[in-house]
This record gives sequence, C-alpha cells and structure tokens, in this order.
Amino acid sequence: MPNLIQILPPNISNQIAAGEVVQRPASVVKELIENAIDAKATHIQLNIKDAGKTLIQVIDNGTGMNEEDALISFERHATSKIKTSEDLFHLTTMGFRGEALASIAAIAHVEMKTKQENQELGTFVEMEGNVCKNKTPIACEKGTSISVKNLFYNVPARRNFLKTDPIENNHILEEFIRTALINNDIAFTYYNNGKLIHKLDKQNLKKRIIDLFGKAYNERLLPIEEEIDAVKISGFIIKAEYVKKNKSEQYFFVNNRYMRNSYLANSIDRAYQGMIQEKTYPAFFIHLNLNPENIDVNIHPTKTEIKFLDDKVIYAVLYAAAKKSLGQFTLINQLDFSLDSSFEFTPLKKGEMPTMPRTNFNPDYNPFEKETTNKISYPKQEDIFEDKGVNIFTIEESFKTNYSNNNPEVIQFLNKYIITKTKNNILIINQERASQRILYDKFSSMDFADISCQQLLFPYNHFFSPTHTTQLLELLPDIRKYGFAIEYQKDGSFNITATPNEMNSDDAQIILEDLLFELNQTNFNSPSPKSQKIALTMAKRLSIKEGKQLQDEEMLGIVGQLFSSSSCEISPFGKKIIHKLDMEEIDNIFG
Repeated sequence: MPNLIQILPPNISNQIAAGEVVQRPASVVKELIENAIDAKATHIQLNIKDAGKTLIQVIDNGTGMNEEDALISFERHATSKIKTSEDLFHLTTMGFRGEALASIAAIAHVEMKTKQENQELGTFVEMEGNVCKNKTPIACEKGTSISVKNLFYNVPARRNFLKTDPIENNHILEEFIRTALINNDIAFTYYNNGKLIHKLDKQNLKKRIIDLFGKAYNERLLPIEEEIDAVKISGFIIKAEYVKKNKSEQYFFVNNRYMRNSYLANSIDRAYQGMIQEKTYPAFFIHLNLNPENIDVNIHPTKTEIKFLDDKVIYAVLYAAAKKSLGQFTLINQLDFSLDSSFEFTPLKKGEMPTMPRTNFNPDYNPFEKETTNKISYPKQEDIFEDKGVNIFTIEESFKTNYSNNNPEVIQFLNKYIITKTKNNILIINQERASQRILYDKFSSMDFADISCQQLLFPYNHFFSPTHTTQLLELLPDIRKYGFAIEYQKDGSFNITATPNEMNSDDAQIILEDLLFELNQTNFNSPSPKSQKIALTMAKRLSIKEGKQLQDEEMLGIVGQLFSSSSCEISPFGKKIIHKLDMEEIDNIFG
C-alpha cells in the first residue's frame, strides 16, 4: 500500500509559501523595496502598471550582486542577513528570512538585472515558476533592478480575488508611504502607469511628511521627543484641531520597521482626551528605538506585528510624551510674548471726571445656544401639503387628514425629539433622522441639469492624504454634479471655488473628508452608485443635529416634509425615525 504522506515538490511548496508572503501586489512592493533598503540604496524607483498586475519594478543603486548571489537569491531561505539563531534576536535589517524572491518567482515572471561596483558587466536572470529560463551577462548600472510581471499567472484563483485597480493602487501607495516615511534618508521616485506620483529627495522627517501628506501639515505638526533607558521616542503628532474621523494617518515605526499596535496607539489617543470629540483620532508619525533584544519581529509573515518585552513601560512613556508635546506647543504658540506691555493713555485735566465706557448688548443673546452650520430651510407648514402625487405615510390614515386641526401642535423634547399628534395618536420623531431622510430624498432626486451653486467669497485650497487624493480624483465628475466647483492643482491640493447653495465652505471640506472615509469603510468600488453615497454623506453632514433647539415653524416644516418623503419611517441609514403611541397604549400605561 503506497504511503499517504508525501513530500511536496518545490513548485507547490513555493506557491504555499507565496500565499503567506505575497497576498496582493502591495506585498511584492514591500518585499522588493525592503531588499533595496537592505542593499544600502540611496535612491529607489518604483514603477507600477495596471495596479501591479502587469508590472511591478523596483530599481535601486545599492550594492548589487555577483552572478552566483543573483542565482542563489531565488532559493528559499537564502539570505545575507542572518547566519545563526542568535542573529534573530539582533535584527537590524528589514528582511531576514530569505523567502521573498523565491515566493515571488513561484507565482510570477521575474527579471533581474544586477551589478556590483567593481564589475565590468552585470548579470541578467529570468525566472518563471522558480525555474531559471535565462542567465546572461549584461551591461547595466550599479545596483539591482527587479521586474515582476504577470503576477499570479499560474494561480488564477488568487488573481481573481484581487480587487479593482483603484483599491490595489491604494494598497501599493500606502505601502510606499510607510516605507518612505521611515527611510527619509533615501530618495524615492514612484511612477504609476507612466505618471509621476511622488518624487522625494533625501530630507528630514518633517519635510518628508509634508511632501507625502500636503503643505498644510507644515502648520499642523507638533514634535514629540522622549528618551529613557528602555526606549527613545521621536517624531510628530498632530494639533488637536486637526484630528480625523479615522486612524488612517497613524504610523508607528520600531527600529525603522513599520508596526501595527492598537495598544500603543491608544496611549496617543488617550493623551488627547478632553481636547477632541469622541470617535475622532489624531494623526501621528512616531519612531521608537529599542534594544533589538527587547523585541521580537519574527511572529508574522509581513513583520508588521512586534512583541515587546515590556510594552506597559512604552505605553506610559508615549502617553507622557504626547501630553507634554500637546501642553507645551499648543499653549506657548498661542501666547505672543513679543507684544509691548506698555500702553498709551491721555491724562485727565484737573477737575475732569472720567467717562465710563459704553457697551451695547443684546439682552436676548444666549452664548450657549449653538447656531446650526447648515443653511437648509424648512418651509412653513401650510406650504407643504400640496398634492404632489407622493405616497403619504399611513400608520392609520394619511398624516394630513389625521391632524386634529389645521395648525397641529408641536413641541420639542430634550432638543432631540419632536412630539406631535394626530386625531388618535401621539408621534415621537427623531429630529436628526427625520432631517437626514428629507435631505437624502432631496439630494438623491436632484435634476443635475438645474443644480445651483454659490461662489465662495474666499476660495481655498485643501490637501488630502495621498490615498484620498487618488480616490477624490476619480470622484470629481460625480461631486461636481452636486454644485461643487473643485479643481486639482499642480501642488497636489484641491482648489474649491463654489459649493452647493445648502452649505458653507467648512461644510464642503468636511463633506469631502467624510465621503472618502465612508467609502473606505465599505468598498470604494461597491455596486451602489457613487452619487448615492454622495447624497448619503451630504444628508448626514447637513442634517439638523441632536441638541439643536428648533422654532415651531422649523418643526412644522420638518414634520410636513417627512410625511411627504419616500420613506418616513426609516432613515436613509436604516434607523427608526418615528415611534407611535396610540390611545390604547397610553390607557394601558395608567392601568
């Protein structure tokens, strides 16, 4: 009887290994750039075609390899980084397992050109499915160029699981950003389908952040520094007024290696408590330098998870350093000690009485009453019952006919609910959700040919993150339909000169950021139309919020428009809008 257990052939075992190392094109980008960094390159160029499915090319000016090393580099567990088991606990290089090139070559066509400084000719190697198809001397520059073509050509199931080009490009861009942030002493160039995306010179960390995330960050960054025996902390955090609704710009680096660690990230978030709203998060770019013996990076194929010997100490130091930076720089920068404290005054003449300053005030002004930021107007109740052929909400009968009189009573409860009545029922309406439904119906049924907009008195430029910039460029045609006048500028910013009539310039900026965030929470290329997502985002942002005190006329307008909407019971986000109390329920309460 034949043996049931067999040794897998190299081509299959390499494909299995590739499944851990190469999950998508961005994984290849990461491995190749890390190899270039370990080769002591001072300039690295990344070329991408068709989101990495057709071509991923990394060119560096590092040390290069001789012919023998070039061939061995495609073997599994072939590495120049470690020689003994002890070396695993003193790692200073990016790669060390020797699996990357073997894994990549197992699922793609790979071409390598490499040359050392003291060689007259370099070496050209062509691999296909871990088989060397060609090896020949070649004239080339010092360093290494690796081209990965037709990724997953022999694993069609893996290729079919790849996302759309915009999504894969975003993953590649994010990998590029992570690597470029921590290696600011290296120049980088990034081309996508022949278009220059980034050209980064050798520079300090702050300049690198500004080049990657936009000029606006020049005024937003606060330095963070601390050093004890266990760890040295350096980098930048963001000013409290510039926090975001997501954690997309939170970057930790440990010994020049990107790391994910929600526990340590919480130490920075916690330092902002009391300064920012709930569910908002600060951006940060923080380097941690530790003794390699006190960390373990060999726990995950992507090497983005790191174990610490004592992460509680690091947490405490990070928290203290962030609090110190926020307290020191946000307070001092607001105080101007350069002003002359002396002032001029006119002395009184003998016998002249001083006159008290006169102050005009409005006795009805309430400083604690917050104005709404939107300009949405709700018509008077008597204007909203015109028959427009819309299906009216029917809990029992139509809203219009069930009112006890032509001017129904409305009251507001806790600045959150509108309470009104029909002949036989009491209706409790969530004012924010009702407003969302009204606005969503308006925006989703707009006739784009008749859309109106308002020119901004002070047009402004806004920078988005690289990932969001790519997405926003694709969304521009849809966004413009709603009345936005927005153009992409050469410096990487977006110039906003006009907005829909319903919003102001502050709303416009936040709506664009919210839209990009919501798209990333789900799927940037999901089947639902982008126009629907824009309508949802605008409705959410411009709706009347809980806590807003309303006048009777406003409440009547909301109630009337709600009952003429497409679905007055459910908000566009699937939440309940109305709760009905009938006479029987009320009687039962009192037994």
